[in-house]
Amino acid sequence: MDKPIAAIELGSKKLKLVVGYEIDGQVYVLYTLTKPYGFCIEGGNFVDANKVAETIKSIREFTDPSAKLKLNITDVLLCLPPYSLGIYQTRQVTTVVTEDSKISNLDIKNIYALIRNSAYPLNDKALVDVVPESFTLDHGRIFARPPMGESSSTLTVSAKVQTLPSVLVDNYQTVLANGGMISKRNVVSSLAATELVCSYPNMPSSFILVDIGSNITTVSFVGNGALYGSTFFEWGGDNITERIIEKFNINEADAEKYKIMYGIDYREMNFKAPICTTDDGNGQDVHHYNDELNTIIKGELDIFVQQLNDAINDIVAQHDKSYRSFPMMLVGGGAELNGLVQYITPKVLSETVEVVRPKTLGARNATFTNCLGAILTYSKYPNLNDESHPRVGVLSRNPANNK
Repeated sequence: MDKPIAAIELGSKKLKLVVGYEIDGQVYVLYTLTKPYGFCIEGGNFVDANKVAETIKSIREFTDPSAKLKLNITDVLLCLPPYSLGIYQTRQVTTVVTEDSKISNLDIKNIYALIRNSAYPLNDKALVDVVPESFTLDHGRIFARPPMGESSSTLTVSAKVQTLPSVLVDNYQTVLANGGMISKRNVVSSLAATELVCSYPNMPSSFILVDIGSNITTVSFVGNGALYGSTFFEWGGDNITERIIEKFNINEADAEKYKIMYGIDYREMNFKAPICTTDDGNGQDVHHYNDELNTIIKGELDIFVQQLNDAINDIVAQHDKSYRSFPMMLVGGGAELNGLVQYITPKVLSETVEVVRPKTLGARNATFTNCLGAILTYSKYPNLNDESHPRVGVLSRNPANNK
């Protein structure tokens, strides 16, 4: 792509931004940013919409001297959570309108208009995206991408239509607009993560995708590279942090630090050193050790695994039971917990459990998974509502003056 694209995800506690572009199915990053705003979004509902909007406004125009970069962000790809996601199959046919019977942008617009019209009435649902699976022309010619310039009298598209609750979509777009930005395309985060995972070599085409956030975990079913369904439950990495705070009687920053530093520690040590020491309130020191931290984390993970297995059963209920044993791909910040894979693998039905980390230079933090995937999704599939590219209005680097 010739213009950089900005993708934004509004997490429970922080905003995530990736500015980059796609070339040959890979994302190249120009800039990444996370900006916390505290616990402002709960299960897709805004607890403090004004605070989120102010945070968005603060990154709309800014300069990063360390990166010698100036950003003026106007249009963005907006990652939406897959809460109450609906996915429906559709197949539409249109007559090619150009005189030479070659597929043009107008034909793609026409077929998408048919798809939009076929989706109504949606009642309390909003049409979010259309994911084309195939484009069929005369003589049974099938293409994965829009067959621009190919000759045909008709164009047939098979696609999956994605819907979300209207109130959720409206709320996210309103908060974004209040922050001074416009969503040129909404991308469901589960689709974005699926596209990123499938873009990497040696990945299975069918799998269970588990995105572990700070407060919410989403579980999606992917078959032959296509997203078929998604559900969620209220559990995230913060659940472990809260238990450590409670049991160790320490502050959140320290609890988060010990969680990240140790996780589940399987090492056998020749000596027993405390992780931390606290005061019992009577002037006596209380030492906390690895085995105590392991017990706390395992207790929370047992709760996680139970809800995870219930979610998987729910998401594949209408499919063959063997689908429950599909490989499990873990993404999101919560998947980075040390010892997570080793602990949960025997407790789930999946043949294998693997953490998938972004491989993009400059955005290898798991928190950017969905934003990276949104850029891939945008480049791969035509936009439902608008042909123009989301763009960064002004992006420039200060002249280099280093000797």
